[in-house]
Amino acid sequence: MKILILDPERHVSHRISKDTSGGYGTGNDFGDNLIPKFLKKTLKVVHDWPAMFAIYTMSVLKKKGHEVNYSKKIPENFINYDLFIVVSSIVCCETECNYIKKISQLKKKIYVIGPFATSNPKKYIEAGGTVISGEPEFFFLKNENLEQKEDNKIVNFEHSFDLDDLPYPDWENVIKNNKTSLLFGTEKSLPILGTRGCPYSCFKYCVYPLQQGRKPRQRDTQKIVDEIEYWNKKFKVKTFIFRDPVFSINRKHTIDFCEKLISRKLNVRFIIETHLRILDSELIQILKKAGLKGVKVGVESGDEEVLKDANRFTIKKDDQLEKIRELEKNNILVSAMFIIGFPADDENSIMKTINYAKKLNTAFSQFSVWTPYPGTPVFKEYEDKITANTYEEFDQYNLVFKHKIFTSKEIRKLLSKSYTMYYGRINWFLKFFKNFLLA
Repeated sequence: MKILILDPERHVSHRISKDTSGGYGTGNDFGDNLIPKFLKKTLKVVHDWPAMFAIYTMSVLKKKGHEVNYSKKIPENFINYDLFIVVSSIVCCETECNYIKKISQLKKKIYVIGPFATSNPKKYIEAGGTVISGEPEFFFLKNENLEQKEDNKIVNFEHSFDLDDLPYPDWENVIKNNKTSLLFGTEKSLPILGTRGCPYSCFKYCVYPLQQGRKPRQRDTQKIVDEIEYWNKKFKVKTFIFRDPVFSINRKHTIDFCEKLISRKLNVRFIIETHLRILDSELIQILKKAGLKGVKVGVESGDEEVLKDANRFTIKKDDQLEKIRELEKNNILVSAMFIIGFPADDENSIMKTINYAKKLNTAFSQFSVWTPYPGTPVFKEYEDKITANTYEEFDQYNLVFKHKIFTSKEIRKLLSKSYTMYYGRINWFLKFFKNFLLA
């Protein structure tokens, strides 16, 4: 079959990523002042990664002998395709549905894939699509007859595959720019998968468990290292960004991976996202030896009462600072992630968060707006308070519900203020140039 994986993207001045926020996607619309505008423009230039589930799907279909193309736009010859697979996201939902309506005139099968369509299938079905519920790469790995007529517009399926049954994602045919940002170096980079699933308490408002589940699943460490060596030797990739919800959640698995990677002597670097509570001195040392270059950690808020109200488990501030400094002493860059606009936030607590971020003074800090995502448990609590008119407004950088204190304009001003106050400091510039020289 001739198959088109269609990945529609709305036209905005900032970067759209469908791979972030558990596959729901984010907009990276950092704010409206000079500094956040500069950051938005920079990030849009240096990053362009499709969702991993889409590229795994592409690889599975190619392995089965199909002719598969990937595009963000409807090509002129779209009538020549036998099957269409549309990549869903909350951040481009209405745009995706308009694309489905346009190609549905051909009366050919249109599958819709991804965590957002799985949790919120209605709009996609109304547009003319058939939603594959769950992890789509395993559906295509299991099924041979892709033109079969389903009785329902939602396809539920069971399988016995694991992550090691998937072929390598077909990155070389879809990524146009695979350089990391200046903060993590300028070498060729690629996303890579080590685990799926997250058991932590923030599942109340986090979307990762919606499709990946709360039970962690690991790839065989030998196969992870094999994939790293494949991309390193064939395509000269030097940096790998792990897209695991929580890297190192299984200590034994993590150490085994590091030991195998060290023994290969590949001279590669990698970036992870994890919890500070998981990291200790022994683990930091073996990760560094294996090539750890950067760590993304969720700090969320500088106010303990706000964190408690959000049911966010974290470690004490002194311990956070100590672990971050230990990472930095080992030349490991830290990116701290913060959220403003929690239901319990007021201007004082948000200023605490900004000032705490400044105190940590990590290589990079990201500020986003608390969002009750459709499909998460917390959404039911806020469904009657939603002020957004479209799903595409749920980009993690705009207020989408009626806050007890803030208006949407006030949150945007505080978001801009967060980035301006953080990145407009001499202490951050000094740290940036130090990191750039060491990169």
